[in-house]
Amino acid sequence: MVQIISSAIAFNKKLIWENNSKNLYLATTTRELIEIFRLRSEVYTKIKYDNEFPDMIKGLNFDTYDENSAILYTKVNDIVTGTCRVIFDSDKKLPIDTHFPLDYLRAEGKSIVEISRLSVKHDRVGLNQEFKWLTKGVYLITLKNSITKTISAIKDEHFKLYSKFGGFTFAKKINIYGKLPNPLIITFWDTLKISNFFKKAFLGELKTA
Repeated sequence: MVQIISSAIAFNKKLIWENNSKNLYLATTTRELIEIFRLRSEVYTKIKYDNEFPDMIKGLNFDTYDENSAILYTKVNDIVTGTCRVIFDSDKKLPIDTHFPLDYLRAEGKSIVEISRLSVKHDRVGLNQEFKWLTKGVYLITLKNSITKTISAIKDEHFKLYSKFGGFTFAKKINIYGKLPNPLIITFWDTLKISNFFKKAFLGELKTA
């Protein structure tokens, strides 16, 4: 765990990160990462994702992919309320390669990342603020760090919303995704092709807590 935290902090500090929101942050300290790992564990246990993504230490959800990830989080009233990570491609490849090999994108010279461990403390309906902040964070990380393709696995019913982002496309449906309770669809996002909807809903002046 100590090595993973140390590597994650070093990786995040090297990233280009420009953000002026008081609610959205990039994790660069041990304390921040511990709080994030706790939130992941809490949320993933609640939604029954813990069989596929188990805690490495009880109450703390992390793995070696954190070592090469931009780890984003939201904070309201000094409480971490949401998090996600942007896993940068490396020699160990991306987790999603197990279900949908991405070597053809690498052969084309694409710079790829995978979005994972999206966890929000309070389950709310619609575009809650944490989701908006984290999505904006993903956009900023990929844009500033020259990422070509952003890959994610989402529930089928969420595709309608994501498709409004612009540059968002369907790749493949995976009926059995490990031990997860529902099938997922693999999607690609080209953040250079964002829509007016995305600009207004995610890059405009967001309400802060």
